[in-house]
Amino acid sequence: MDNLKNLMVSTVKRLASWLEREYQTISPYHLDRGDGLLAIGLWFLFFLLYFLTCSRAVNMAGDSPELVGGAYTLGILHPPGYPTYTMLGYLFTHIPLGSIAFRLNMLSVTLHAFTLAILYVILLKTTANRLAAAVTTVILGISPLFWFYSLIAEVFPLNHFFAVMLFMVAISSRESWLEGNRDKAVRKCYLLTFLAGLSLTHHHTILLVFPAVMLVAAFPLLHTVRRLKRLLVCIGLFIISLLPYAYIPIRASQHPRVDFGTPSTLSSLVSHMTRRYYGSTTLWRGPRAAHRIDLLFDYLKNLDKQVYLMGIGLALLGAYFMYRKRRGDFWPWSLSFATTGIVFPLLANVAITSSFEISTIERFYILPTIMLCPFIAMGFAEIAGYAQRLLKPLKVRERLKKWVFTVFILLLTMPFYLSFPVNLRDVDLRGDTFAEKYIQATLDPLEDGSLLIVHGDVGAQLIDNYYQTCSQNGRHIITVIWPFWLQEWYMEHLKAAYPGLVLPDLRLDEPILSTRFEYYKAWTIEKLIASNPEVTGFYSMRKLDYLSDKYDQVPFGLVYKIIPRGETPEPKGLFAFLDSFYRGLDRELVDYERWPENRRELFYSQEIARYIDEASNYYQKMEFNDEAVRLKELSFKIYPYYMLEYQAAELMEKLGNYDDAAALFADFADKTPLYHEEVWKALMRREELLWRER
Repeated sequence: MDNLKNLMVSTVKRLASWLEREYQTISPYHLDRGDGLLAIGLWFLFFLLYFLTCSRAVNMAGDSPELVGGAYTLGILHPPGYPTYTMLGYLFTHIPLGSIAFRLNMLSVTLHAFTLAILYVILLKTTANRLAAAVTTVILGISPLFWFYSLIAEVFPLNHFFAVMLFMVAISSRESWLEGNRDKAVRKCYLLTFLAGLSLTHHHTILLVFPAVMLVAAFPLLHTVRRLKRLLVCIGLFIISLLPYAYIPIRASQHPRVDFGTPSTLSSLVSHMTRRYYGSTTLWRGPRAAHRIDLLFDYLKNLDKQVYLMGIGLALLGAYFMYRKRRGDFWPWSLSFATTGIVFPLLANVAITSSFEISTIERFYILPTIMLCPFIAMGFAEIAGYAQRLLKPLKVRERLKKWVFTVFILLLTMPFYLSFPVNLRDVDLRGDTFAEKYIQATLDPLEDGSLLIVHGDVGAQLIDNYYQTCSQNGRHIITVIWPFWLQEWYMEHLKAAYPGLVLPDLRLDEPILSTRFEYYKAWTIEKLIASNPEVTGFYSMRKLDYLSDKYDQVPFGLVYKIIPRGETPEPKGLFAFLDSFYRGLDRELVDYERWPENRRELFYSQEIARYIDEASNYYQKMEFNDEAVRLKELSFKIYPYYMLEYQAAELMEKLGNYDDAAALFADFADKTPLYHEEVWKALMRREELLWRER
């Protein structure tokens, strides 16, 4: 036992001695007036840029619709609840400026502008080079992901703000320690403790930067907690900083319109805070990657899109020189990049199968890119310093040297500023009204007083969370979120939201994910329809499985109408409505080529094509082939998925339009990869049709 104790003591002493040596490689940097003015200038520059390109309406990206509705009504957001963001967002959404969504978008604009200003100061303290710090800040500020998520309502800008603030306070505390001002260092550790707790009331991925922050301020923190009185102060400040979580049960007991889980008790609050039923250590419950390392490679590919090969090269060079000159900075920044850029992707384990998954995971790539910036700045500082040393001995005028150096810097940063117009085109959201038009197209065919069953994150957030709380058009639509249907807390929520709606009694004696439970859910929907004759119509954004043969689910625009068997509309009349509706959709909704691959608008353009294809299949089953072909061609026009063209060709053949069918089979074979079996089938069918024509 004594040997083990001696070994532990010896190990701690060696670690302390090593850390003290690493500290000695760092020299504090004190900001002068010019540094402060440049930080303010960078904040104003990016605030103006982001304001001018900011979305004026609600956006499809991330959880933006839920956040707008939740913040505006002081609601309960999905786990872990984001109470600090909700209360801050409530203040912004009640500023009388533009739409409600625009006001919360402006919170992201403000926070990311502050993040860049603080990051500039951190980079300046790391490199002692104003040019390198400013250029690196600009590189991050105009990178596509950081720029895009500065323009919409999302929780990540506040998380990034907390991350740089934690590093800023930790670095400041370390500087006070190195200068021998222990009392000042302790006071800054108090602030660091408070900020750490407050950041935990927001996004839990902030935990990934805690080890690096603690390493930066290791000696001040150890000195602070060594005495019981100071330790108790830290514990007290940490507990006080967690108080925003008290908002959740208090507000949940009042049944707000946006109410995820109704965590009004201590046990439900703990489950909500720890994401017990909402992801936990994994990002989501969608498709998983075949190998966890796949997502790591995806992040590295994405990093090339943000800072390009030039930025990655500068980071590698900067890491080398930081290790040689400032190892006290090298280890914390390396650790923070490893935890946010390597550990997190391995934990998330998301399969990148569509633009929806890309848009889901890419938001988490911004934080590790911020953690990479000190290395980029260090690399830039070393190259710029080397260029200045080369020019110094030259016997030419100083003005010429400055011109040569300026040209060199312009050439070095060319990949970044030349990409600015492309990035601007891809992220500019001033005229983006896709989400508003998608809501309008979904709800316009519905009668007032109808009930709509919504599915999926965007459907639930856009229609239930945002439209029902922030819309000013006066439509009365009852919305039910299908994944929550029959959960006890949600049924209580529906009773509070729609007191006139007759809800079925619950008999939850089946496992929630069992097939029998799905039959039970369908049965309760049928009972809901029968018990509410005053509801003018029942609709669903997805076809409901396990409904009995008493009901039909008829394509009705971007939803399906649930109709008692025998009341199904006349096919020709329904087709006239569908054909007019689909062809009258706003071009912004069906412009497949307008959106980059990481935008959810692209995914939902494809979804609209799927609705039209389902309508085509509906008519094909009834053997109304002319109508089916017309809808199939329209679906393929919106989203040129190769199998849609193959199916259209089969319908053409069935109708006897052999020339058109042969042309479609040929076009399909020309566009489809050769390894698909259908390519050879299409070529054979085409030859058969040509022979038949002869």
